[in-house]
Amino acid sequence: MDLKQVEIILEKYWEGNSSLEEERLIKDFYTYGEVPEHLEIYRDVFLMPEIAVNPNLDKEFDKEIIEKINSTPTQNRWNFLKIAAVGLVLIIASISVFQIDNEEILAEDTTESPEAALAETKRAFLLIADAMMISEQQVMMFSKLDETNEKIKKKE
Repeated sequence: MDLKQVEIILEKYWEGNSSLEEERLIKDFYTYGEVPEHLEIYRDVFLMPEIAVNPNLDKEFDKEIIEKINSTPTQNRWNFLKIAAVGLVLIIASISVFQIDNEEILAEDTTESPEAALAETKRAFLLIADAMMISEQQVMMFSKLDETNEKIKKKE
């Protein structure tokens, strides 16, 4: 196809008057022919639809997309909470170890009678129970938040 004919068809294309056969000829011209420098700027217009229709996506791309779809924010939040809990346990354990190294632990009887020891033990258990109740309330807030998020997702 000669340059004059290509330019005429391009002119018709820009005016919206070209036929499908003429557009195919232009596409073939850009795909297989020698393209002059002044017409090179239109190459992407005629070759990009081919690239968009046939993208080179492999099976790894599909796997990554499916993994991202299956990975919900709720799972990510629980993973974060697990990591935070492990970190907190490690920090507490390391603080305890350093305190043990710095202080001498003496096994002494701190109460005068078994009744006083029992009262002291009950007081300690009540403190532990109070702390556990506070922790349980905070965990319940997270579960209510998850339930609310699930309801919102179902409504969408």
